[in-house]
Amino acid sequence: MDKELLNIRKVTSEDAREWFIFGFKVWRDTYKNIFPEEVFIDRESTLEEKVKDFNNKVQNNDKSIAYVATYDGEIVGTMCGSIKSSYDHFDEYADLIGLYVDSRFQGYGIGTRFKNVFEDWAIENGATQYVIGVLKDNRKARKVYEAWGGKLSKFEGSFVKLGVGYPEVFYTYDLQKH
Repeated sequence: MDKELLNIRKVTSEDAREWFIFGFKVWRDTYKNIFPEEVFIDRESTLEEKVKDFNNKVQNNDKSIAYVATYDGEIVGTMCGSIKSSYDHFDEYADLIGLYVDSRFQGYGIGTRFKNVFEDWAIENGATQYVIGVLKDNRKARKVYEAWGGKLSKFEGSFVKLGVGYPEVFYTYDLQKH
């Protein structure tokens, strides 16, 4: 990979369609052995609605953050978070809601760079800790979150898709200024 072609930046409204198409692709790659095909079809069927509502949902301000990684102009990673988690038991935490990197670009530090951007933003906005929720069966992501020093919470949840609950676990992190 030519590092000169890699760029990590705030998302813009022009990224809307590619943001979601990328998300659909990564979801299929990541969760193909967890979710049935109907879950992917359901998500992908809402593309036009999601694109229209993009600027209302995906923002950069003191409450939420959204970044993309591009390689030679193509989105190869996305990250979004919130200063206040919506998870039960974690309402005093910031939330690294989504962090996805194209499998072709994993292992180059993009995820860690996203994490660092999120942490700096969360500290600037008053957070002292954050949480990452992850499907219990997503072993690859869990390994990364553990390598980043996350502490596995005793609380578990259920990520519901099409009326089916999938076990979710949570990793917590304390924030300190770098």
